[in-house]
Amino acid sequence: MSYAPVLAAAFVLWPIMGLLGGQGYAPLLALAALPALVLARPNWRPALYAIPAILFVIWVMIGEIWSPVSEGLISGSLMDGDFAVKATSLRIFLAAAFALLVISGAMRIADGSAQVSSRVMLGAFAAQGLILAVSVIFSGPLLELVYGPDPNEQIPGIQNIGRNANAFALILPILIAYLSARPQFFWKPVVALLVVASLLFFTRVDSQSAMIGLVGMIAAMGLVQALPKLGFRVLFTGIGAYVASAPMVIGTGLRLLEAYNLHLPGSFQSRIWSWHVVLGKVAERPFTGHGISASKTWRETYGDHPGWMEHLPEIWRNYPVVPGHPHNMALQIWAETGMIGAILVGFALVLIGFRLPEPDRMREDVRFAIAGVTGVVFSLFNFAYSMWNEAFWSSVALAAVAIILLAKRRRDSL
Repeated sequence: MSYAPVLAAAFVLWPIMGLLGGQGYAPLLALAALPALVLARPNWRPALYAIPAILFVIWVMIGEIWSPVSEGLISGSLMDGDFAVKATSLRIFLAAAFALLVISGAMRIADGSAQVSSRVMLGAFAAQGLILAVSVIFSGPLLELVYGPDPNEQIPGIQNIGRNANAFALILPILIAYLSARPQFFWKPVVALLVVASLLFFTRVDSQSAMIGLVGMIAAMGLVQALPKLGFRVLFTGIGAYVASAPMVIGTGLRLLEAYNLHLPGSFQSRIWSWHVVLGKVAERPFTGHGISASKTWRETYGDHPGWMEHLPEIWRNYPVVPGHPHNMALQIWAETGMIGAILVGFALVLIGFRLPEPDRMREDVRFAIAGVTGVVFSLFNFAYSMWNEAFWSSVALAAVAIILLAKRRRDSL
């Protein structure tokens, strides 16, 4: 029995998990990974690029020792129904293990044996886009129907729509790459309409990271088109270098904003102030960091910064500058795992760039899917989630599997 139909079945659930806010992607990854043990016979020897990634996960688990929020590995019991994995590092370890398992299993699918499975997957992605469109266009009555007329009660629903937009942005490049590679001219305006419609939906739900992700998608696709030999090496080496030097790069950007007295609108400016605080935390423990999820304990408020309060309503005075996490994973890696963690992540990214074949040796749809997904992930990496959000990283792993499944599909016209 092939592993491809198992992955197709998992992707059927993809739009449902997105509709529910994306928190189900971690268990979905686990469900997709476990059958690989029997069906795919994954290669247990890790690829070279996976070694620094594995070392990073191990370092993160070691950092649990000095994390100020560590509460042990688990709590409760299965018999009492209150069992929970409380250690963030353990959840990250499990997500990483399942990701390696499912990606390794997908790589062992025979070429040309994913014809039906890939169509099912693409159909599920299209269904997610349709669900997102309906939920955005009819958000008012739908939110009132599900959550009631109280706007405060509707906040979780609004957040779920925003997270679904981010999840759709993640796999949008795969749809675009697939449709763009079709030879008929009919599909060209369809692709343009899909991009424009997605941008409008992302704007409507105010998903700024998804909007920037579209820009990143187009830029990354353009890069591999312009550099058919070195595109992936330049792309991943650049991102790896950014992670390894994030305090310097971001710190320089913040100093330039201050020098020209520039203030960005809304949530962007709040992120800028948050990054100021996080950079100070990086300087306190530059080599080992403060431990995983330490940013949850940084309760410095805007009231502690009178200069910033001049630009804010009084209601913001007691609001924490770092709201749970920095909303920039590169800085969070530095602040919570230190230089050691940042170098390991950066090195893993560089190795991926050198491990991937040259873009012009790949099918057009596959190379553009890899580049586009990378561009979107880079945006979400910088503006959206916590580094330790296992649901997000599970969705990224599934997106990588989707590209592999697409590559296993035979396209004689390309």
